[in-house]
Amino acid sequence: MVQRIRSPLGQAGYGLSQGAAHLLLLDAGEARLSAGEGGAEGTTAPRLLWLPAGLRRELLIGAGSRGTLLTLPQAALTGALPATPLGDQMRRTLGQPMSLAGEAGRVLLPLIDGLEEERRTAGPGADLAEVQYVGLILLHLWRGARADLVAHGRAPQGLAERFVILAGQHLREHWKIGDYAAALGVTRDRLGSAVRRATELSPQGYLHRALTREACALLADTGMPVAQVAFRLGYGDPGYFNRFFTRQVGQSPARFRKLAKARRARGDESYAAWP
Repeated sequence: MVQRIRSPLGQAGYGLSQGAAHLLLLDAGEARLSAGEGGAEGTTAPRLLWLPAGLRRELLIGAGSRGTLLTLPQAALTGALPATPLGDQMRRTLGQPMSLAGEAGRVLLPLIDGLEEERRTAGPGADLAEVQYVGLILLHLWRGARADLVAHGRAPQGLAERFVILAGQHLREHWKIGDYAAALGVTRDRLGSAVRRATELSPQGYLHRALTREACALLADTGMPVAQVAFRLGYGDPGYFNRFFTRQVGQSPARFRKLAKARRARGDESYAAWP
Protein backbone atom coordinates (compact mmCIF):
# COMPACT_ATOMS: atom_id res chain seq x y z
CA MET A 1 0.00 0.00 0.00
CA VAL A 2 1.26 3.47 -0.91
CA GLN A 3 0.29 6.53 1.17
CA ARG A 4 1.18 10.04 0.01
CA ILE A 5 1.98 12.50 2.79
CA ARG A 6 0.84 15.95 1.69
CA SER A 7 1.59 18.78 4.13
CA PRO A 8 -0.80 18.05 7.02
CA LEU A 9 -1.94 21.14 8.95
CA GLY A 10 -0.98 19.49 12.24
CA GLN A 11 0.96 16.46 13.40
CA ALA A 12 -0.32 13.27 11.73
CA GLY A 13 0.11 9.72 12.99
CA TYR A 14 0.50 6.53 10.98
CA GLY A 15 0.21 3.14 12.68
CA LEU A 16 2.88 0.70 11.47
CA SER A 17 1.65 -2.89 11.62
CA GLN A 18 3.87 -5.60 13.03
CA GLY A 19 3.40 -7.96 10.08
CA ALA A 20 4.72 -5.60 7.41
CA ALA A 21 7.84 -3.63 6.53
CA HIS A 22 7.63 0.11 5.93
CA LEU A 23 9.62 2.47 3.71
CA LEU A 24 9.36 6.22 4.26
CA LEU A 25 10.73 8.70 1.72
CA LEU A 26 10.59 12.02 3.57
CA ASP A 27 10.90 14.89 1.09
CA ALA A 28 10.20 17.83 3.39
CA GLY A 29 9.59 18.45 7.07
CA GLU A 30 10.21 16.08 9.94
CA ALA A 31 9.11 12.72 11.28
CA ARG A 32 9.34 10.91 14.59
CA LEU A 33 9.19 7.21 15.23
CA SER A 34 7.77 6.05 18.55
CA ALA A 35 10.37 4.07 20.50
CA GLY A 36 8.24 2.84 23.43
CA GLU A 37 8.04 4.15 26.98
CA GLY A 38 6.99 7.54 25.63
CA GLY A 39 10.24 8.05 23.70
CA ALA A 40 10.61 8.87 20.03
CA GLU A 41 13.40 8.98 17.45
CA GLY A 42 13.28 12.04 15.20
CA THR A 43 14.59 12.77 11.71
CA THR A 44 14.37 15.64 9.24
CA ALA A 45 14.08 15.68 5.45
CA PRO A 46 15.45 14.70 3.06
CA ARG A 47 15.63 11.21 4.56
CA LEU A 48 14.86 7.57 3.81
CA LEU A 49 13.69 5.31 6.64
CA TRP A 50 13.36 1.52 6.34
CA LEU A 51 11.57 -0.31 9.14
CA PRO A 52 11.56 -4.13 8.87
CA ALA A 53 8.60 -6.24 9.88
CA GLY A 54 8.31 -7.37 13.47
CA LEU A 55 7.79 -4.18 15.47
CA ARG A 56 4.49 -2.39 16.08
CA ARG A 57 5.31 1.33 16.18
CA GLU A 58 3.77 4.68 15.29
CA LEU A 59 5.12 7.15 12.78
CA LEU A 60 4.45 10.80 13.63
CA ILE A 61 4.68 13.27 10.76
CA GLY A 62 5.16 16.97 11.49
CA ALA A 63 2.91 19.71 10.12
CA GLY A 64 3.80 20.77 6.59
CA SER A 65 5.80 17.61 5.88
CA ARG A 66 5.71 15.78 2.55
CA GLY A 67 6.72 12.30 1.54
CA THR A 68 5.69 8.78 0.58
CA LEU A 69 5.06 5.80 2.85
CA LEU A 70 5.17 2.31 1.34
CA THR A 71 3.88 -0.68 3.34
CA LEU A 72 5.02 -4.15 2.25
CA PRO A 73 3.46 -7.24 3.86
CA GLN A 74 5.85 -10.02 4.81
CA ALA A 75 4.47 -12.21 2.02
CA ALA A 76 5.39 -9.56 -0.56
CA LEU A 77 8.96 -9.46 0.74
CA THR A 78 9.28 -13.23 0.66
CA GLY A 79 7.98 -13.47 -2.89
CA ALA A 80 10.21 -10.67 -4.23
CA LEU A 81 13.56 -11.79 -2.80
CA PRO A 82 15.38 -14.41 -4.89
CA ALA A 83 16.22 -17.85 -3.48
CA THR A 84 19.92 -17.27 -4.14
CA PRO A 85 23.01 -16.27 -2.13
CA LEU A 86 22.30 -12.65 -3.08
CA GLY A 87 18.77 -13.05 -1.76
CA ASP A 88 20.16 -14.36 1.54
CA GLN A 89 22.43 -11.34 1.80
CA MET A 90 19.57 -8.96 1.03
CA ARG A 91 17.38 -10.60 3.70
CA ARG A 92 20.04 -10.04 6.35
CA THR A 93 20.49 -6.39 5.38
CA LEU A 94 16.77 -5.67 5.07
CA GLY A 95 16.10 -7.37 8.39
CA GLN A 96 17.63 -4.33 10.10
CA PRO A 97 16.19 -0.81 10.36
CA MET A 98 18.06 1.83 8.40
CA SER A 99 18.13 5.57 7.93
CA LEU A 100 19.78 6.88 4.76
CA ALA A 101 20.34 10.25 3.15
CA GLY A 102 17.46 11.43 0.98
CA GLU A 103 19.45 10.98 -2.23
CA ALA A 104 19.11 7.21 -1.80
CA GLY A 105 15.36 7.54 -2.36
CA ARG A 106 15.50 9.26 -5.75
CA VAL A 107 15.67 6.02 -7.70
CA LEU A 108 12.97 4.44 -5.50
CA LEU A 109 10.18 6.94 -6.07
CA PRO A 110 9.61 6.09 -9.77
CA LEU A 111 9.50 2.39 -8.81
CA ILE A 112 6.94 3.10 -6.09
CA ASP A 113 4.91 5.11 -8.61
CA GLY A 114 5.03 2.18 -11.03
CA LEU A 115 3.97 -0.27 -8.30
CA GLU A 116 1.04 1.96 -7.35
CA GLU A 117 -0.04 2.24 -11.00
CA GLU A 118 0.00 -1.55 -11.46
CA ARG A 119 -2.15 -2.00 -8.38
CA ARG A 120 -4.55 0.71 -9.49
CA THR A 121 -5.05 -0.48 -13.07
CA ALA A 122 -4.83 -4.26 -12.33
CA GLY A 123 -4.09 -4.99 -15.98
CA PRO A 124 -3.05 -8.36 -17.43
CA GLY A 125 0.04 -9.66 -15.63
CA ALA A 126 -0.28 -7.05 -12.87
CA ASP A 127 0.59 -9.58 -10.15
CA LEU A 128 3.86 -10.43 -11.89
CA ALA A 129 4.65 -6.76 -12.49
CA GLU A 130 4.08 -5.98 -8.79
CA VAL A 131 6.53 -8.69 -7.73
CA GLN A 132 9.13 -7.27 -10.11
CA TYR A 133 8.62 -3.72 -8.85
CA VAL A 134 8.94 -4.82 -5.21
CA GLY A 135 12.07 -6.79 -6.08
CA LEU A 136 13.65 -3.73 -7.71
CA ILE A 137 12.71 -1.53 -4.74
CA LEU A 138 14.36 -3.99 -2.33
CA LEU A 139 17.42 -4.31 -4.55
CA HIS A 140 17.98 -0.56 -4.74
CA LEU A 141 17.35 -0.23 -1.01
CA TRP A 142 19.99 -2.89 -0.35
CA ARG A 143 22.41 -1.11 -2.68
CA GLY A 144 21.77 2.14 -0.85
CA ALA A 145 22.55 0.49 2.48
CA ARG A 146 25.82 -0.89 1.12
CA ALA A 147 26.80 2.47 -0.39
CA ASP A 148 26.12 4.13 2.96
CA LEU A 149 28.41 1.67 4.74
CA VAL A 150 31.21 2.29 2.26
CA ALA A 151 30.75 6.07 2.42
CA HIS A 152 31.19 5.97 6.18
CA GLY A 153 34.25 3.77 6.01
CA ARG A 154 32.65 0.61 7.39
CA ALA A 155 33.15 -2.81 5.80
CA PRO A 156 29.76 -4.22 4.68
CA GLN A 157 29.92 -7.33 6.85
CA GLY A 158 33.42 -8.67 6.41
CA LEU A 159 34.65 -11.96 5.10
CA ALA A 160 31.34 -13.86 5.28
CA GLU A 161 29.53 -11.27 3.16
CA ARG A 162 32.32 -11.26 0.58
CA PHE A 163 31.99 -15.04 0.41
CA VAL A 164 28.22 -14.73 -0.11
CA ILE A 165 28.73 -12.20 -2.92
CA LEU A 166 31.33 -14.41 -4.57
CA ALA A 167 29.07 -17.45 -4.19
CA GLY A 168 26.31 -15.58 -6.00
CA GLN A 169 28.67 -15.00 -8.92
CA HIS A 170 30.14 -18.50 -9.16
CA LEU A 171 27.56 -20.83 -7.62
CA ARG A 172 26.71 -22.54 -10.91
CA GLU A 173 30.39 -22.97 -11.75
CA HIS A 174 30.72 -25.24 -8.70
CA TRP A 175 33.90 -23.69 -7.35
CA LYS A 176 35.65 -25.70 -4.64
CA ILE A 177 36.01 -24.16 -1.18
CA GLY A 178 39.72 -23.77 -1.83
CA ASP A 179 38.90 -21.63 -4.87
CA TYR A 180 36.77 -19.30 -2.73
CA ALA A 181 39.46 -19.09 -0.05
CA ALA A 182 42.12 -18.27 -2.64
CA ALA A 183 39.95 -15.62 -4.30
CA LEU A 184 39.33 -14.01 -0.90
CA GLY A 185 42.97 -14.25 0.16
CA VAL A 186 42.36 -16.33 3.30
CA THR A 187 42.87 -19.90 4.46
CA ARG A 188 40.11 -22.49 4.24
CA ASP A 189 39.97 -22.61 8.06
CA ARG A 190 39.52 -18.85 8.41
CA LEU A 191 36.84 -18.83 5.72
CA GLY A 192 35.05 -21.72 7.40
CA SER A 193 35.02 -19.99 10.79
CA ALA A 194 33.69 -16.71 9.36
CA VAL A 195 30.92 -18.37 7.34
CA ARG A 196 29.83 -20.57 10.26
CA ARG A 197 29.56 -17.54 12.55
CA ALA A 198 27.44 -15.64 10.03
CA THR A 199 25.25 -18.43 8.63
CA GLU A 200 25.54 -21.36 11.08
CA LEU A 201 26.61 -23.44 8.07
CA SER A 202 29.96 -24.54 6.70
CA PRO A 203 30.93 -22.94 3.37
CA GLN A 204 30.07 -26.21 1.61
CA GLY A 205 26.78 -26.43 3.48
CA TYR A 206 25.94 -22.86 2.47
CA LEU A 207 26.67 -23.59 -1.20
CA HIS A 208 24.59 -26.77 -1.10
CA ARG A 209 21.67 -24.91 0.47
CA ALA A 210 21.90 -22.15 -2.14
CA LEU A 211 21.95 -24.65 -5.02
CA THR A 212 19.04 -26.55 -3.51
CA ARG A 213 16.97 -23.38 -3.16
CA GLU A 214 17.58 -22.47 -6.79
CA ALA A 215 16.68 -26.01 -7.84
CA CYS A 216 13.46 -25.90 -5.81
CA ALA A 217 12.46 -22.59 -7.37
CA LEU A 218 13.11 -23.84 -10.92
CA LEU A 219 11.26 -27.10 -10.32
CA ALA A 220 8.28 -25.43 -8.66
CA ASP A 221 7.94 -22.34 -10.83
CA THR A 222 8.89 -23.51 -14.34
CA GLY A 223 8.04 -26.39 -16.63
CA MET A 224 11.70 -26.94 -17.41
CA PRO A 225 12.60 -30.66 -17.69
CA VAL A 226 14.66 -31.96 -14.78
CA ALA A 227 17.68 -32.50 -17.04
CA GLN A 228 17.48 -28.86 -18.16
CA VAL A 229 17.26 -27.70 -14.54
CA ALA A 230 20.41 -29.72 -13.87
CA PHE A 231 22.25 -28.08 -16.79
CA ARG A 232 20.99 -24.62 -15.76
CA LEU A 233 22.58 -25.15 -12.34
CA GLY A 234 25.88 -26.26 -13.81
CA TYR A 235 25.50 -30.04 -13.48
CA GLY A 236 26.84 -31.83 -16.54
CA ASP A 237 25.33 -35.13 -15.39
CA PRO A 238 21.56 -35.04 -14.66
CA GLY A 239 21.91 -38.29 -12.73
CA TYR A 240 24.36 -36.66 -10.33
CA PHE A 241 21.97 -33.73 -9.89
CA ASN A 242 19.14 -36.16 -9.10
CA ARG A 243 21.23 -37.84 -6.41
CA PHE A 244 22.34 -34.48 -4.95
CA PHE A 245 18.79 -33.12 -4.81
CA THR A 246 17.37 -36.30 -3.30
CA ARG A 247 20.08 -36.26 -0.62
CA GLN A 248 19.36 -32.64 0.25
CA VAL A 249 15.55 -32.65 0.12
CA GLY A 250 14.68 -36.25 0.87
CA GLN A 251 12.78 -36.75 -2.37
CA SER A 252 13.59 -36.83 -6.07
CA PRO A 253 13.25 -33.71 -8.24
CA ALA A 254 10.25 -35.24 -10.04
CA ARG A 255 8.55 -36.07 -6.74
CA PHE A 256 9.26 -32.59 -5.37
CA ARG A 257 7.74 -30.98 -8.48
CA LYS A 258 4.62 -33.14 -8.25
CA LEU A 259 4.07 -32.30 -4.57
CA ALA A 260 4.82 -28.61 -5.18
CA LYS A 261 2.14 -28.45 -7.87
CA ALA A 262 -0.34 -30.16 -5.57
CA ARG A 263 0.40 -27.71 -2.76
CA ARG A 264 0.08 -24.78 -5.10
CA ALA A 265 -3.31 -26.07 -6.26
CA ARG A 266 -4.40 -25.99 -2.61
CA GLY A 267 -3.11 -22.43 -2.24
CA ASP A 268 -0.14 -23.50 -0.09
CA GLU A 269 3.05 -21.69 -1.16
CA SER A 270 5.18 -22.98 1.72
CA TYR A 271 7.39 -25.05 -0.57
CA ALA A 272 8.86 -21.83 -1.96
CA ALA A 273 10.59 -21.09 1.35
CA TRP A 274 12.45 -24.44 1.46
CA PRO A 275 14.91 -25.03 3.01
